[in-house]
Parts: sequence; C-alpha cells; structure tokens
Amino acid sequence: MGEPMKPRENSLAVIGDLCTRFEIESLKPRVRAGLDVVQGDGVVDVAVLGQFKAGKSSFLNSLIGREIVPVDVLPATAVVTRIGYGPQVRAVVRRLAGTEEEIPIARLAEFVTERHNPANEKQVAMVEVEIPSLLSYRGVRLVDTPGLGSVFTHNTQASMDWLPRVGGALVAVSANHPLSEQDVHLLGEVFQHTPEVAILLTKADLVSTSQLDVVVEFTRHQIARLTGKDLPVLPCSILPTHSELQGRVRDHLLHRIAERREEKFDEIVTHKVRALTAACREYLVLAQAAAAAAGQARSDLLEVLTRERRDLGSVKSEMAVFSGELKSQVRGTAGERFHAYHSEVTGRLQTDLRKTMTGWKGNLVKITGHFQGWLGAALAEELSGVSAHGEVHVSEFLFAAQTSLDRTVRAFQDRLAKWFVIPMTFFRP
Repeated sequence: MGEPMKPRENSLAVIGDLCTRFEIESLKPRVRAGLDVVQGDGVVDVAVLGQFKAGKSSFLNSLIGREIVPVDVLPATAVVTRIGYGPQVRAVVRRLAGTEEEIPIARLAEFVTERHNPANEKQVAMVEVEIPSLLSYRGVRLVDTPGLGSVFTHNTQASMDWLPRVGGALVAVSANHPLSEQDVHLLGEVFQHTPEVAILLTKADLVSTSQLDVVVEFTRHQIARLTGKDLPVLPCSILPTHSELQGRVRDHLLHRIAERREEKFDEIVTHKVRALTAACREYLVLAQAAAAAAGQARSDLLEVLTRERRDLGSVKSEMAVFSGELKSQVRGTAGERFHAYHSEVTGRLQTDLRKTMTGWKGNLVKITGHFQGWLGAALAEELSGVSAHGEVHVSEFLFAAQTSLDRTVRAFQDRLAKWFVIPMTFFRP
C-alpha cells in the first residue's frame, strides 16, 4: 500500500475529481500545479514576474552575484528558468516530452532566450540551474519568467501557464513607469495563487532619491486603493552605487521567506487549496442555479410546444388557403403576361419553318420526323428566352410568399419568447 494522502493533498484530489466530473477545464491546470507543489520537496519558488524589459533578469543576476540568466536589449527570456542552491554549478534542460539534458551553464541562452529558441521551438518546459552561492537561500528557488505584454505572445502565455506553481512573487515594476493597468491585472492573477507578494521597483537609479520616495509611496497607495492589500514595495538597482537597496531586497527574501521557509510553504499551500476550493464552489453554485433554471425553462417550453402542436392544424389550414390564392394569382398573371409573347413567337416559328422545311426530303414519315425534331428544338429555344423574363413577372408573388412565411415564423418565435426564458450560460471560472 502507498503512503496515505496528507489532508491538503486529499483536498486537492477531491477538487480534481469534481473538476473532472463537472468538466471544469479551467481549474484543472491549477489543481495539477497544486498537487505538484504539495507533493514536492517543500522548496518555495519565488518568481520574478512582470512586463517585458522591466529588468527581471538583470535583477536576478545582480542578486545572485554573477551572470546566470541571459539579458538582451530585446525581449530575452522565453522559457521559465528556476535557480536554486546546489553544491556545484549545473543546468538541466527539462523538455515538454519529459526528457532531460544536462548542459554547461554557458549554453543556457540556447534554450531560454527568444533569440536562440524562438517560440520555444526546442520544446523546453523549464531549465533548472543550481549554484553554490545561493546556500543562504537554501529552501528557496528564484524563478526567472518570460516578460508579459511583448510582441511574443507565447512568452506571456508561458508565464501565465507557470503562474499556478508560484510560491512567493516579486512583481517587477520599473521605477520610471510605475504601476500600469497591466501590472494591476497581473497582481489580481497572482493573488489567486499565493499570499506572499511584494512589488520589486526596478531601475531605481533612473530617478533621484526624493523622486524614488514619491514613486514608492504612490505605488503603495495605488495598490492599496485598487486591490485592498498593503504590499511591501522594494526599490532596487543593479548599479553598485545602489547596493543598499539591493541589500534590502536580500533581507526581505532571507528573513521573510528563506528563514521561515516551512511556515511560508504551509501558508502558500493552504492559500492555494482555499482559493481552488472557493473557485470550485463558485462554479458548482453557478451550475446548480443554471440547472434549476434550465429545468423550469424546459417545463415551460414543453407546455408552450404542446399548445403550439394543438394549434398546428389551424396554421396549416391558413397556409393552405394562402397557397391556393397565390397559385391562382400567379397562374392568371403569368397567363396574361406571357400571352404578350404569343404573336411574336408564332411569327418567328412560321418564318423559320418555311426556310427549314425546304430541305426536308422523303416520304410522309420522314418529313413528319423532321418536323417533330425541328418543333421540339425551336420551341425549347423560344420558350427559354421567354422564361428568362419569368423572374420579373413572378418575383412580387415570391416576395409575398416569403413575407407571409416570415410573419408566421416570427409569430411562433414571439409566442415562445413570451413563455420561455433561456437559462443563463454556464460560466467557467
């Protein structure tokens, strides 16, 4: 027998079963991610998230103390890179197919950048990096994610797909472009997956000290106003002249997360389970309400259709009378209008017959055969010309028939609409 499930693991399994039973497809990736976290080694993944060119990769290199993740003047990161402590420097490429490949750290750019792995054509799921210098952060992994909002939409998707696995989150916002609408939207997404969130105010060296204080206060105030949460705002810069700011970020990660890793891991997992439980419950409540409405609507519709079926005979009679009247009108009008072609067609046929019959030779049987062949062909040609004008003569009757039929169908639809209310569509959270 296998090891029994832990309570939170069991809760996630129950939610997963509900998602399968009720086809809640949107929650399934979150359930799988939650199970991966719960069944993992208890390491807290601190992801650096944010818009492209917000300075995420540069910040991580500065924090680590060496150039690990590639940096470029163009949107660089295309694949999630997870960096943690290890006794020696190593990098492992994990592919979507499940295979792994250890590579020299110098080849990292070949797998994680848009320049060398466009649209992730190499099918990389993630790259794991281990370095000895992160010993003090043992129990924590730093995660570099593709930037959001660039022209490379697959990069945004890669970050959003990984988001359910986030432990702690540092949302990078550039000091010279503080807090956009996209940043606020990202925060809303992050709050679904973790309670451990801070704002990383990058490129602090681009503003003066007094301006930086204003930006920090503005950012904190706007986040509180828009989200109702009081988040830490951590200014930082990769320049040596701003090492004090870098030290504050280090202290935040060390004292708030690394040194309290077990406590934080427990809080994060509990948050994920509660958020998933609430989302699943919300869907089921909606589904229950929609099912009740649908049941009543089906009953109402059945009643209306029964009534309509009883009245179907009178509708048929009405349509039959209208059809008979229309046929009579078409026949009379067509006879009058096509009679105008009689003299003209007769004259052409007589003239053509006189010319053609001079070439007929033989006995009466042969001549009769020639006449029948000529008459069939001549009439077909003449009547096809006359028929070409038929649309003009009968179009008004066709329009009248269509109008009458439309009116009958609309009346039927109106009667249904009066008694039948369509139940609300199932919303998938």
